[in-house]
Amino acid sequence: MLRKITLWVLLLAAFGGWAVTAAQEAPVASGLNNPRHMALAADGTLYIAEAGSGGEGSATGPFGPVKVGTTGQITAIAPDGTQSVALSGLLSMDAGFGQVEGPTSVYPTETSLWVTLGMGPQDPGEGRQVSALAEFDLATGERLQVIDLAAYEFENNPDQAGETVSNPADIAVSADGVVYIADASGNVLYAWTEADGLSIFAVWPINDTDPQAVPTAVSVGPDGDVYVGFLSVFPFPTRGARIERYAPDGTLKETYSGLTLVTDILVTADGTLYAVQFASQFGDLGYVADSGSVVKVTADGLEPIAEDLNFPYGLVQNAAGALLVNINSYGIASDGALITGEGAVIALEES
Repeated sequence: MLRKITLWVLLLAAFGGWAVTAAQEAPVASGLNNPRHMALAADGTLYIAEAGSGGEGSATGPFGPVKVGTTGQITAIAPDGTQSVALSGLLSMDAGFGQVEGPTSVYPTETSLWVTLGMGPQDPGEGRQVSALAEFDLATGERLQVIDLAAYEFENNPDQAGETVSNPADIAVSADGVVYIADASGNVLYAWTEADGLSIFAVWPINDTDPQAVPTAVSVGPDGDVYVGFLSVFPFPTRGARIERYAPDGTLKETYSGLTLVTDILVTADGTLYAVQFASQFGDLGYVADSGSVVKVTADGLEPIAEDLNFPYGLVQNAAGALLVNINSYGIASDGALITGEGAVIALEES
């Protein structure tokens, strides 16, 4: 989720328990390992990208030693509530002190799952892919095609940063089939089509005056406008994050400011814009637990929908109109061990 400049601050992080407050609904899904973005299929199945829990293998990551394994996966929640694993064995990288990278988002079609694979070890192993968008057969799990974002970053370095690291964080698909890919480490939003391949839709260059943008979320509105949410740069100042709205031709139309640590955005069918704020601030001991929220975003400001959430990350709206958000998406125990299996999806009701 984070670039090199923020890696060292994770050494300071010490997170609390994973309490679900009384205001939250009973979990829709549970037992998740570092849940990230979610998507709802046409048949009502909810798909959840889980970054996983790393593994026992030792490797070299983009910024140092890491532990790796194949614990990343895509979980499916059927309309009747049955929870299963739709796609397993995806690479997961544990960089230490709570920073886990793996699958970050998913987009289902009738026959396949498109999955963004976050940054990983320099040598992921034969037949494995990191820093890419990959399509998998829904029935067999076979990998059908790969869009190698790491290769594009290395060859083109769109943000002109001193490092060439790709960490795709989210995807959204327009009504006419354009796939938008937010790359948090590349500071770029790509557009991809089968006919034209990969192109740059928007980029946020790095220089002496402009820090990292860290785009972590993308959503397409009913009018075709493209919305991009930003985590912002370390030390993640409160109200220092934003959402940008672009016309389909790439023209910036509007900026919504005053947000904090945005990990996901959602534009509903009626044009309502929601955002997930991962935490209220980055304090002396790291991200503040039980301080995340879901807000409605308008030109007039922010309206709280749910507060006191523990590290929320992904957001969707189901067919009944309820907002679903995953929580407990990040953290470590006091002894430095990675907390696993505590992620959950809950339903929220707007007051």
